[in-house]
Amino acid sequence: MLALLPGFAWASDTPGSYTSYRFDHGADAGFESVDFGITVTTDPGYRAGIFWSNQFNFIGSGGAYTGMQSNGGDDRMFLFSVWNATDAKPGSPGSYCLKFGGEGVGESCRMAHAWKQGHTYRFHVANEGGRWFGVTVSDLSDGTSFKLGSVLATSARISPSGMVNWTEYFEWNAPDASCYDQPYSSARFDLPRADGGRAVASISSTHVSKSCPAFSQVLTAANLPLQGSLHANAIGNSLRGAVTGGIRPTACLAGKGGAASGTPAVASACDGSRGQAWVYAVDHTLRLQNNLCLDLSGNGTKPGTLVDVRTCNNGTSQRWSYAGAQLRSDWSGLCLAAHGPGDPLTTETCAAGAEQRWQLPEPDEAKANAPARPGGHALGS
Repeated sequence: MLALLPGFAWASDTPGSYTSYRFDHGADAGFESVDFGITVTTDPGYRAGIFWSNQFNFIGSGGAYTGMQSNGGDDRMFLFSVWNATDAKPGSPGSYCLKFGGEGVGESCRMAHAWKQGHTYRFHVANEGGRWFGVTVSDLSDGTSFKLGSVLATSARISPSGMVNWTEYFEWNAPDASCYDQPYSSARFDLPRADGGRAVASISSTHVSKSCPAFSQVLTAANLPLQGSLHANAIGNSLRGAVTGGIRPTACLAGKGGAASGTPAVASACDGSRGQAWVYAVDHTLRLQNNLCLDLSGNGTKPGTLVDVRTCNNGTSQRWSYAGAQLRSDWSGLCLAAHGPGDPLTTETCAAGAEQRWQLPEPDEAKANAPARPGGHALGS
């Protein structure tokens, strides 16, 4: 069980998880092709920054990965990248290729594509001759497909060694990221299948990142009726998205004029902006990116206390219990209330009424396929 641990997470801590594979028979010479499969079973929200990826090596030298991203508010993306590659060419219309640097150098082919929660995407990696490898992505749920592109690799065979699936929260490179401001996600990775199913991998090991280990879990066939593994990350947190309600169903909780410490909290028209993308964390804080939390102005305890957005500090004035569609301050016992469009939010004596009703960005319980949340209720319930 994940306890409420004030101060547990440090800056740049984010969750992550890994499944490693082996091929036991007839794989010494390597493979011409490999099929991977990814199904995002719980979408963490459009403004989440998460990469679900399949990584593999080539016989001799070099490695590659292919997968899909929720891209932090930009278009969602599919990628195929090869380290030490020297050339690349795009595939289907809309795909493009570029050189990359940073963690090694190489070539990458990409395509913006609005993937869907619950759809299974097959990544077919195949030798096309002359050390050119292409990746075709097929949506097995609706029968569509597209080619990401082809990359000139350093070898003509895919190695049976070193295959791993991983989930990366790529806000790890933000100086103020923490375990508590990352949104919950879950995704299923299928067992890799080589050369049209001639060889099928088995799981050799699983592990989670050293940062935020209590927020991540990898389940296998020993835990669930599946082949492959299910990665759950930021367990106990909500999705990242709008907190809606208050004076009208379409009102969204926001920092007035944006997201900065000291900004008054208001109920405003929903616009999908970063200042309206909240995570309700397992420690009862409501968090925006940049280490910002919903707070009581001046630690006030009386009705009419203003509410604002301030740098997260682990204080009780930044903790809110959610029950019966109300957000009740753990510090004062009063409830978050809206008044008029754009007016500052306050805390008031808890009472029935639309001005105190809020909806958190929780998973769709009809689609979520995930383990139970620490704290006693199932994800999406």
